[in-house]
Amino acid sequence: MVVPQPIQNQLKKEAFYGCVICGCPVLEFIDFTLTGIQVDKPPSRQEVFLPENMVAICPSHNQKLQAGKIDPTFLRSSKNNPFSKIHDDLAFRTTFSKELTVSLGGCTFINTSRLLVADDFDLINVRRLDQRFLLLDVNFFDRSNKLVAILFENVWSSERSRIGDWTIEYLQPKKLILQNSRENMNLEARIENDTELRIVCDGLCYNNQKIKITPHEVFLDDREIGIDIKGSVLTNYDVGIRAESIIF
Repeated sequence: MVVPQPIQNQLKKEAFYGCVICGCPVLEFIDFTLTGIQVDKPPSRQEVFLPENMVAICPSHNQKLQAGKIDPTFLRSSKNNPFSKIHDDLAFRTTFSKELTVSLGGCTFINTSRLLVADDFDLINVRRLDQRFLLLDVNFFDRSNKLVAILFENVWSSERSRIGDWTIEYLQPKKLILQNSRENMNLEARIENDTELRIVCDGLCYNNQKIKITPHEVFLDDREIGIDIKGSVLTNYDVGIRAESIIF
């Protein structure tokens, strides 16, 4: 059952928008009084969501919790002392600034949330809260155009039957990695110099076309897009790199 949005927002905010254990910005929500049972699991009875009994953690620590490798009492302690509060310098955030700067495929986008859009469908979107903490939206399609996972405002959702396909790591300094072994899919989002977010990926798809983002190009299969703006610094754009259906 999906956790109500106001409770999600409350749990993310009190966790400083990262896993309370490691600071990873990819999040799921756990009721630690249920010894690790995921609150989005189809319920046999009506669910009651009590934020005081819930916590935001990353999928990797969620798996460890359900495997019995994390004591639920440790989660309660971490809820009161989340990683990103104690280790502010290691949290997935930029320094205080009026500008959100993202490097994508050889372009620099300032205050542009919709970074990669195909047929007016957002594939990668980044926003910022309190001029610091980053919220990521990524839609993960496989080669057959099936949506296999969603990251929306840092909240993770994927097929439970395929959860083992994913590896989600938060490495220091401030480097997020999401990999799918079955689909040979990966995305990396790294904060550099505390001021700029750099995104690269390979194996993501849309409309049966493979998406690859390097530090210098963006490709749909073997076709480079965004060539006309490559090397530019663009501010307050509605869309960063746009792909139309004609090129698929």
